[in-house]
Amino acid sequence: MKTLKLTATLMLLGALTLGAATIDEQIAAIGAAETQEERIELVNEFKETVSALSAEERDSAIAELRATMNKDGEQLQTQTQTQTRERSRVNQMEQTEEMQRTQQMQQNQAGSQAMQQNKTNAGTSGAGQNRFMGNK
Repeated sequence: MKTLKLTATLMLLGALTLGAATIDEQIAAIGAAETQEERIELVNEFKETVSALSAEERDSAIAELRATMNKDGEQLQTQTQTQTRERSRVNQMEQTEEMQRTQQMQQNQAGSQAMQQNKTNAGTSGAGQNRFMGNK
């Protein structure tokens, strides 16, 4: 009788351990899924497995899945924030460079206009002076 109880207990313990390993593996596979379709399929399989568990085991499995998904979500959120900051820095640098190019171009245009105006004024003034002196 003791042997039968021991054997039954070991079999039950083995089944529970095997179930836990299966759940852990399923949760890991869900976390590692690369596409949304694959994740949906794995979650559906997980639901089928969980439905066969006792209420206590089901609660434990669902809590473990939630903890894993929250961890993944936090990592994804951190990555997204980092990428957003990097894009913002790149955009700022590009805007600064564009402003500097525009400013340099405007300065060059202003300098060219000033030189052109000086040449025009010098030519007009010089011709006027020559005519004035020539009239004397």
